[in-house]
Amino acid sequence: MIDSAQTEMAQGKGIAMELVSGVNDNMSRSHYHEYFELYFLDSGSRHQLLNGAVLDNIPGDVMLFAPLVMHHSYSDKDAPFSRVVIYFTPEMVQDPNLLAAATNGSGLYRPDPHLLHWFRRTIFELLEENDNRTDAYHDACLVSLLNLLLVRVLRLHQVTPPVRSKNSMQNIIAYIHANYASPLSLPALAEHFYISEYYMCREFRKVTGQTIVQYIQRTRIMNAQRLFMETDLNVTQVCEQTGFASLTHFNRIFQQIAGETPSAYRKWARELHSKH
Repeated sequence: MIDSAQTEMAQGKGIAMELVSGVNDNMSRSHYHEYFELYFLDSGSRHQLLNGAVLDNIPGDVMLFAPLVMHHSYSDKDAPFSRVVIYFTPEMVQDPNLLAAATNGSGLYRPDPHLLHWFRRTIFELLEENDNRTDAYHDACLVSLLNLLLVRVLRLHQVTPPVRSKNSMQNIIAYIHANYASPLSLPALAEHFYISEYYMCREFRKVTGQTIVQYIQRTRIMNAQRLFMETDLNVTQVCEQTGFASLTHFNRIFQQIAGETPSAYRKWARELHSKH
């Protein structure tokens, strides 16, 4: 699936959105970005992998993903769906308290039937306004609607994911997120969860679209980026705190996933903090 809204964000827009319908349009792997995402499932069914848990979406569900939060969207085979996705940078959130709540609010929100009509109407009003780019009040209207929508989302209670069996893939994912800074090997993971290494690798790829090794690497790099953003640790210290056995390996994997060296990313993070 080509995500034109993500392309617009890469080109410097503060808000971008699109409505997409599809079948078997599954992400090949978990990902994250440096801006917020509001995901509204208008019809069909969908599964979201977030923070080691699988969340089953029904029509009307709203997912919120904060910057640098790894997530993965997929459907069952031949299951059609229609969704609206809204991307926005932190600068588009007008109230500091609202921004703080959104930053810590990644998860699934489910409006009750009385509220669902309002959510659908507001989201499609946003889409309509997004196409009305000649109006002098276009930007102000987009920002106002977005902030109102975000307030209403965060006033809802998050839906707790169902508890699944010990040997399920989301428990392995949760274990990786909790232990990424420690040595992790396929034999050790299989032994810990009392399953065969072959079955574990096959099912993990089925759920996430990537191998366990790839997922571990991406989780470590995601946390390395977070440490560069939130701390003054140097490259060697971040390497040590994210489970890499050597600085050479850390540099190579970081550049492969993030598209730049750890030093370059750390410099960018420092410059960003100096502006705020």
